[in-house]
Amino acid sequence: MYSKTVLFTGMVLCLILSTSSPALSSIQLTGNFNGITCEPDDPANDMTDLGDHEFIKLKFINEPGDPDTIFFKFTKDNSYMPEHWGWSFSEGWGIADLDWSPPSIAAVLPDSGFYYFHFNDTTYAYSLSRPDAAIEGIVHSNLPTGVPAGTKVSLFDQEYGLIGMYEEFTDSSFSFSPLPEATFYLVAAAPGYRDTTITDIQTYQGNVEYIDITLEPLTSVMISSAFTENIDGGVMLIWSTSCCDAKTGFDIYRGTTPDLLAMERRNIDPIRSSIPEFRFFDSCEDTDIDHYYYIVELNVDDPTRYGPVLAPASMARMTSSLGQNYPNPFNPATTIPYYVSTNDQNARIMIAFYDVAGRVVDRYDIGTRPAGSHSFDWNPSLSHGRNIPSGVYYCRLTVGKDVFTRKMIMLR
Repeated sequence: MYSKTVLFTGMVLCLILSTSSPALSSIQLTGNFNGITCEPDDPANDMTDLGDHEFIKLKFINEPGDPDTIFFKFTKDNSYMPEHWGWSFSEGWGIADLDWSPPSIAAVLPDSGFYYFHFNDTTYAYSLSRPDAAIEGIVHSNLPTGVPAGTKVSLFDQEYGLIGMYEEFTDSSFSFSPLPEATFYLVAAAPGYRDTTITDIQTYQGNVEYIDITLEPLTSVMISSAFTENIDGGVMLIWSTSCCDAKTGFDIYRGTTPDLLAMERRNIDPIRSSIPEFRFFDSCEDTDIDHYYYIVELNVDDPTRYGPVLAPASMARMTSSLGQNYPNPFNPATTIPYYVSTNDQNARIMIAFYDVAGRVVDRYDIGTRPAGSHSFDWNPSLSHGRNIPSGVYYCRLTVGKDVFTRKMIMLR
């Protein structure tokens, strides 16, 4: 469709735009390459108009790698015009031959993180730059020697999920940069300490936001996983713990929404166990609707609260579904709940796991399952996905012709 004359001759290219194309309303950055997703026809890739024919787009690069394909597409009313150009490493063609700078966007990404893609729709020049905000801070603990061994500080934002993890502590300080203007949150975790979350951290260009994090030691309990089973007459709630002693006890709350304040307490006596696994049978008259549970630690000033844990309705459903994995974030393993409808009980079931670049990390052929609630336990360190790094992953469940997807986060 596109001749080499159009691709390599700037004068001919400009003539086509001026004679056959209406005024431009937007520019899209599209294409696919390692570490960045620019799906074709995705309106989310619209570049921001800065005026004076300058456009800009912020992208988060997860895994810099070999150059692949990058396109700038001109649009009007979000409908593609016929012209597009860019650089394709595999095909060996592109406007990069017209001495654009840099000649190949994907080839010059030295590191993961945020990048600004710039484009001028009169000179057709594109370039890259980095934002200049930063988040720095200090981790405090009850240890005189600094941060506890195994401490990790993870940075998240609302669009891309996990941005980065700091775990190479030489002293008590941490740093994340370069960052754009955005709202972030930090999660600090260390063995034997409660996870500490700092929310609503607003960054500004040219500024450094300083954050102090204080790790609080665990006094009793840390719940590592929980799940439910629908059985005759009610729901069995099962959970596992670490850092427990014989005096640890729990209250169980249940509701029809995942709001702890709207739930009712279900146990009369504290739930205790001599081993790190706890069980509680909740007599339930109506198992044909979804119920949510919270597990709340007893007799401490700052109790552990775990939930909501979903107990899905036991009645026959017309459609299959995929639930959210738990725990999430997870390390090293997580449980993925799913439901098979009566219409799909003879359908083939497949489950696969992908990284943010769309690469398959792990996959399984589950076969067929009877109608009802099921779960799949995934431990990447014990499967084909062993030694995968921290980050965002996607679980894709295929039941017959139906496909379901959930986002998951691994924190090592």
